[in-house]
Amino acid sequence: MKEQALFLLLPLIVALGGPASAQTRITFSNVMAVDHGDTLRGADVTVQLNRAEGSQQAILLQGGDISVKIGAKVSTQNVQRSSLKDSAVNLVMDIALKAGKDKDSKQVQKIFYMDQERTTKVTQRYNFKHGIDMRTVTLLFNATIE
Repeated sequence: MKEQALFLLLPLIVALGGPASAQTRITFSNVMAVDHGDTLRGADVTVQLNRAEGSQQAILLQGGDISVKIGAKVSTQNVQRSSLKDSAVNLVMDIALKAGKDKDSKQVQKIFYMDQERTTKVTQRYNFKHGIDMRTVTLLFNATIE
């Protein structure tokens, strides 16, 4: 009898506490950096978090003298007064770009509400000034939370 009860509860135990449950993946796709009309393309990168929430770092692009590292953090809101905000998923991306000897970092935050599709397009412009010369690097990519 005890064995039969354990057999019936096993799928529930696996579903609630199994290693595959509650893992979040962030996919960065269509990664491009435009520098003086030259376009560098990066490969798609998928970052897997250990749980539903957490943070992870990855290299988005490396080519020529440009490299881009990203740190992504996923968290959920806990707001008792608003069901809309209570179900929100927050994505914070810390983007560090290095172009030759110059480097700069920016933070991009996106909040997805309720059943909204968790995909966003990111465009960031980095300006590096050298005397009267200006070097502009534009970074573009898509981010998707699954």
